[in-house]
Amino acid sequence: MNIENDEIYYLIAKSFTGELTVEESVILNNWKSADRSNLAEYNDYQLIWKHSNRLAMPNQINLPKSLTTVRQKAGIGKRQIKWIPIFAQIAAVLVLALLFSSIYNMFLITKPIEKTETLVYQQVKATYGTQSRIDLSDGTVVYLNSGSLLRFPNSFNGQKTRNVELIGEGNFTVVKNIEQPFIVDIRKIQIKVLGTTFNVDAYPDNADFTIALIDGKIQLQQKTAKEIVDVIEMKPKMVVTYKHSVNKLVVNTEDDLSKYTAWTNGKIVFSNDPVTTVIHKLENWYNVDIELADKKLEKYRFTGTFIDEPLEQVLNILNRTSKMEYKIVSAQKLGDNSYSKRKIILKSK
Repeated sequence: MNIENDEIYYLIAKSFTGELTVEESVILNNWKSADRSNLAEYNDYQLIWKHSNRLAMPNQINLPKSLTTVRQKAGIGKRQIKWIPIFAQIAAVLVLALLFSSIYNMFLITKPIEKTETLVYQQVKATYGTQSRIDLSDGTVVYLNSGSLLRFPNSFNGQKTRNVELIGEGNFTVVKNIEQPFIVDIRKIQIKVLGTTFNVDAYPDNADFTIALIDGKIQLQQKTAKEIVDVIEMKPKMVVTYKHSVNKLVVNTEDDLSKYTAWTNGKIVFSNDPVTTVIHKLENWYNVDIELADKKLEKYRFTGTFIDEPLEQVLNILNRTSKMEYKIVSAQKLGDNSYSKRKIILKSK
């Protein structure tokens, strides 16, 4: 080591006690920036000082021998430094003794290796006709609608973001953590969250995905082959629909978002919804296939609330309030001994 100023050891030791003057700080910083090896050596001193309490120094360090080595290397013995306080001398000798003694190598060998936590994923699927609640490790609460699936890690520790994957419909109340954003992956769209409440309807068989923001602020990010791009920043009462067929996001504002969240309380709510929306909700809730056999029905819209109603009762009500009738085709046994879904055929009266 090429020491340009024989005060440097004193300044290094004094820097660890937080007692450098402004002028001394300038001298020390100039020394560190003069050569990369100076900075590397300073970092070594600092590392040892930080971890020196892990070493049993009285039994493992020959202080007289170490002091002699230090004085030879630092040139301290060539003159008297009367103005160095005794505590600073001790600090300097201690740091340098650790550096130049065999304990330095021992420290590097025995330094504990930081272990990165292995991510263990699990997934939860809500049974058809029911809703499930999931409490994530960060305190975030997720409700899954009928037939929906959430994949998530057991812990978010050590991760830059809190990533989960959703297939179906979920209602999220996310715990705020600016340093670790919450990401919901729904195939071509990602939802980036800091802390908020929102609903995502992203069943794979749906033509469109719908995101409704109840509270807070979220960013929608679109995934491309090369990158992830921020597309829309949503504010409360905004509803964004992603249309797969044209790869487009459509933004609306709605004062009443209850129809998007009522399912968390066991309700199916229609609010002037087209028959296609009614079909998708009933298919996912009751795990049935619904066929629209008459295109005349596409112009119909429905409003109503159903609470724990059997499918047949819901169909009867729709039948009485519109010019629509239905036929139920029972589940069929398949060649592998499994059963097909029940099928509902809707047509005009």
